[in-house]
Amino acid sequence: MRFFLNLLLAMLIFGCVTDDRESSVPNSAEDYPDQESWNATILITKEAHTVGHLKAGKIEKYSKKNITLLKENIKIDFYNNEGRHTSMLTSEGGKVFDNNQDMLAYGNVVVISDSGMTLYTDTLKWDNKKQKIISEVPIMITTEEGDTLYGDSFISDPNLRNREIINPHGKSVKSINID
Repeated sequence: MRFFLNLLLAMLIFGCVTDDRESSVPNSAEDYPDQESWNATILITKEAHTVGHLKAGKIEKYSKKNITLLKENIKIDFYNNEGRHTSMLTSEGGKVFDNNQDMLAYGNVVVISDSGMTLYTDTLKWDNKKQKIISEVPIMITTEEGDTLYGDSFISDPNLRNREIINPHGKSVKSINID
């Protein structure tokens, strides 16, 4: 049960580091998971509040390596302290670093904010200590108004409100008065 609570907290904070996808041929006992779950649905809570709802085709827990792998069609719905839905993340896979609750989502990562903003990237990290979302690969952000913004890398708060984008460029439908 503690494994699932740690996994849920990590997913809420949506963490990330690097894509060290495991090799397909196990070499030792450490290469085999301690626990496996298929078609898993996990409720993520913090202080008795639901903060996330995770679905994954497969979850593998490696206690000796302090990692949990999320495989096959990851979907996480996130909720605020009042229980209102705030965003949804989808990806092909993910990795939770159990010792610090950082997380990595990889493969066609999409974050859809209920505010109308959508983030697209191939790899997205969650830095639990800094409480930041980080992508060190190119990103694209779209808005409901039709704006599109590209960048070489991205750092943001969990709500995608306070963003830092390296080499931003794109198009906007908004007009700016320069007077």
